Amino acid sequence: LAEEIRPVGVRDLPDGPGTLEVQDLVLPGGSVTAVVGRSGSGKSRFTALHGARLDGVRLDQLAPAERRRAVGHAFDRPVLVGETLADAICLGNEQADPQVAARSASADGFIRLLPDGYATRLEDAPMSGGERQRIGLARAFAQGERLLILDDATSSLDTVTEQQVSAALTGELGGRTRLVVTHRAATAAGADKVIWLDEGEVRGYDRHQALWEDPDYRRVFLG
Repeated sequence: LAEEIRPVGVRDLPDGPGTLEVQDLVLPGGSVTAVVGRSGSGKSRFTALHGARLDGVRLDQLAPAERRRAVGHAFDRPVLVGETLADAICLGNEQADPQVAARSASADGFIRLLPDGYATRLEDAPMSGGERQRIGLARAFAQGERLLILDDATSSLDTVTEQQVSAALTGELGGRTRLVVTHRAATAAGADKVIWLDEGEVRGYDRHQALWEDPDYRRVFLG
């Protein structure tokens, strides 16, 4: 009986394509949206998604476990938890395949070079900043079934690796809605749409090529 009791206000997430509604913008399910702006423009606050709705349900009304299953987060400096690398990637999601997620994040190669591979203890796995970011990305890919939020999560990756991750974001991870904070024009150009933030407000929402006509937008990437 206790398992049937749900806290007041907690809702189930209905079936849906992953349509995200945030600050009067509607991001179609399965789309890739870049979030750009100068330092201090409010990018991280925007991607906190306060009051946002996923397939019509406010994210803050979802039970924590259901929200973790629906939404995956990756950050520029991920905090990794768990006993092994596999634990850190799956983060309690018993249905997740750490190898599939790691391949999408271009992490499988360096993990397999470790003596115990995915069973390597975190404390015994020396990793560069870029390798930690790739584990953080893999964790997001293993968790977020409908929505992925990448908050400057590829900043430490080399150009080739970032291109591989970007290809995964637009290819094999397709079907999930993706919100990507980036400082790189190439990443913005590869998105379906770009949200341009300026002093905490949405200054533009369009294709990168259209926004590029505005010199203030170009300075976001040049300054």
